[in-house]
Amino acid sequence: MSIAEVTSGTNITRQAIAKHLRVLADAGLVRDVKAGRERLWECERAQLEEARRSLQLIERQWDDALMRLKAFVEG
Repeated sequence: MSIAEVTSGTNITRQAIAKHLRVLADAGLVRDVKAGRERLWECERAQLEEARRSLQLIERQWDDALMRLKAFVEG
């Protein structure tokens, strides 16, 4: 998608979207492809899947820690 397509129907500026896309690109989660005068952005699906797995692991660790804290406080 182009930045114009990403911002369509929102009140988010193109500059804000461009900044976020650059951060995501630096993390390897998206990439841009030059198409004429435009840059089109696409997801790096394998990297997004890896990020999802990592976040799920962190979620489980937090859930475990919170359950231990709850048991300690209630015990």
